[in-house]
Amino acid sequence: MLRPTVVAAVAVLAAACVIEASATPERPSARVRVTIFATRGDPGRNCTRVFPLSRTVRAPAVLTGAMRALLRGPTAAERGRGYGGWFSPKTAGMLRSVRIANGVAHVDFRNFSRVIPNASSSCGSALLLAQLDRTAKQFPTVRRTVYSFDGSARAFYEWLQRSPPG
Repeated sequence: MLRPTVVAAVAVLAAACVIEASATPERPSARVRVTIFATRGDPGRNCTRVFPLSRTVRAPAVLTGAMRALLRGPTAAERGRGYGGWFSPKTAGMLRSVRIANGVAHVDFRNFSRVIPNASSSCGSALLLAQLDRTAKQFPTVRRTVYSFDGSARAFYEWLQRSPPG
């Protein structure tokens, strides 16, 4: 015969397993906290200085959710606290696809170069890539990134006056 304390311990453990299972990233209804990155104040000479902002997205496509959240930019309240960067409601909805293969995140956008034309300066492109890369590389499955406009990495990187990654 089992002691009441053993039965209670087994019941608590079983309940914990059920709660944990209902919150796993494999379940489509699960919500996961991610981080997007934005500027705050004047970056000065450090064109890659970005700060974390927390968001909640649906699993399992957490990188897709994070990129969508990044493209929406900081909230009005966050902008009131000095957060900014290249992304805003004007760039929301411009994500076409996200794919991770062999540690490389391939992120394709609709061409937003006309919405944020000044990102092609040297400091501007460094800041844009810092926001994108810090958001993408928070995930352990992402070691490198490749961005594209409408399927063309060349178009994206030429806009930034940089060479596409090899």
